[in-house]
Amino acid sequence: MTFSARAATPTSPHAAGSAPVKDRLRLGFAVLLGLVVLAALANLLFGAVTLSPSRVWLALIGSGDSAVGDPVAQDIVWNLRLPRLLVGALVGVHFAIAGSLLQAVMRNPLADSGVMGINAGASLAAVLAFAAAERLAGDGNPYLRAALSLDWLPLVACGGGLAAAAVVYRLSWNRGSTPVRLVLCGIAVAGLLNALATGVLAGWAQATTETVLAWLSGSLYGRDWTHLTALLPWTMASLVLLPLLVRGANLLQLGDEVAATLGLGVEGSRFALLLVAVLFAASAVGIAGPVGFVGLIVAHVARLMVGPDLKRQLIVSPLCGALLVLVSDLVGRLVLVPAELPIGVVTSLLGVPFFLALLARRL
Repeated sequence: MTFSARAATPTSPHAAGSAPVKDRLRLGFAVLLGLVVLAALANLLFGAVTLSPSRVWLALIGSGDSAVGDPVAQDIVWNLRLPRLLVGALVGVHFAIAGSLLQAVMRNPLADSGVMGINAGASLAAVLAFAAAERLAGDGNPYLRAALSLDWLPLVACGGGLAAAAVVYRLSWNRGSTPVRLVLCGIAVAGLLNALATGVLAGWAQATTETVLAWLSGSLYGRDWTHLTALLPWTMASLVLLPLLVRGANLLQLGDEVAATLGLGVEGSRFALLLVAVLFAASAVGIAGPVGFVGLIVAHVARLMVGPDLKRQLIVSPLCGALLVLVSDLVGRLVLVPAELPIGVVTSLLGVPFFLALLARRL
């Protein structure tokens, strides 16, 4: 009798377990923050040229003053590694938050930005931007044509991701949308858009193809302060909207009927959450390319750490995302020195086995 009475009270398990969860949250946050700091330091120290900790420190405090530290270290730290690691960390934060939102809205731990067609839409838009730049530049230097299109790439990719998500949402609409229809339509649209991007890319000159392939693989190569300032407005705008939607996301995880019974406007809340997730993911794709599996891995790890409460997940998942991207970038830079593997390749090598293991557990 005692067991059934406790089971009939839905709030008692949560209340009893709230203190341990909060303790895990604090401990997890502290550990993750320390790991992110260590990964950032490693990214400053190691690469094609290894710098000692003292040279990095002098370069950081010198901040361009040749009288302090040495000019070579300052150039490497301030113009190459520091902006690259900041962009990488922010990209990881974007993909992590997008993954957590999408998995909550779809009630599916296998969901990420690729499922909604966001990555495919951004990729096709980028490929078309390169093609347009090539046509407009005529017979000029192909590398110059690529550089011209890169100036507009973040905005164009964001537009492509938003357009793809809008198409998926419209196709899934049948007097309302459901998580299952969203997933199925997203997979279909992503497949079509990837095929179109491949078809456009197949007819290009060799120089332009190399540039686009580097972007499509997901890379932080050449990312600088300009890319960071281009990404930050999207971060700020999305973060302003996010706190207003967390309660709705938690209710949606209970099911549409339960959420509606509790007073939630189900379709409006789902649309707003999808929009914010698309803003986070598409802006990151515009800067670093379609880096796969970050949202999938991070959202699942965050849920294992702190449970299903999205508010708690959004405390630890950004740190997990930053850590995953920074470690992947460091591995990619060191494994083939002086060449490097794009972060998209490294995250895919990690993500595919993770995805298959997760899928096997659910089947």
